[in-house]
Amino acid sequence: MKKMCLILCTLLSVLLVSCTNEPSEYTGEYPELYSVAINSIPDTFGFFVTEIIENPRIELIESDNYNRRLFLYFEGNNISTYSLLVVQFSTENEVCFLSGQNYISSPSEDFDETSISQLKIDNDWNTELSEDKCDCVPITTSKDPLPLSYEQIKPFYESVFPGDEHFSDDRWIRYFISDDYGRILITVEARNVDEWAIMMFYPDGTYDSEDGFLIFTDFYTYQGQLVDYLENANWNEPLQ
Repeated sequence: MKKMCLILCTLLSVLLVSCTNEPSEYTGEYPELYSVAINSIPDTFGFFVTEIIENPRIELIESDNYNRRLFLYFEGNNISTYSLLVVQFSTENEVCFLSGQNYISSPSEDFDETSISQLKIDNDWNTELSEDKCDCVPITTSKDPLPLSYEQIKPFYESVFPGDEHFSDDRWIRYFISDDYGRILITVEARNVDEWAIMMFYPDGTYDSEDGFLIFTDFYTYQGQLVDYLENANWNEPLQ
């Protein structure tokens, strides 16, 4: 009976974390690499949920002559299941990378050499660092919780995925990132088709129902689309 109670309590805790998007503290090596991953890859929780909450898998693979690092990130998420990422450099408090071009993804951990070589080229591997090209984020050990309510998200979701009556405020919503001016990106899964959408909200919770979203149908090669979408949305530009 005690063993059964323990199992039920463990399952309940996992469900609660999944449903509320509460952050879980990362306790492994390389918090700077962790910080790059959760600020680069959509649909990240920042932890791996099985029968217990675990650290995501982070493996340092290689460094170049300027201490850039290539690493593997995996947490079992739906978008970009396995990813290889490059970090340019880090300080005591920040880690820096080339946003939008610093990772490739795959449904398995088998990446072909051509893709890896191109990732290195795109991230200036073994060339002198250009700090002015980089985006930097604070080093952290947890992902921030969702800064929007279900009530704020639901109308936008229904305009992007009309007819999907099963939307709920549980594990199908992920907080992604915010920019320096308070814009918020989230990812939401459609329940009636195999699609995810990135949706952008303004600081006051409003949104552009015509152009404020990007739908993913390919979960591994969308990076160029995402870069174009953010540029068109004036990401990290002053609010008008």
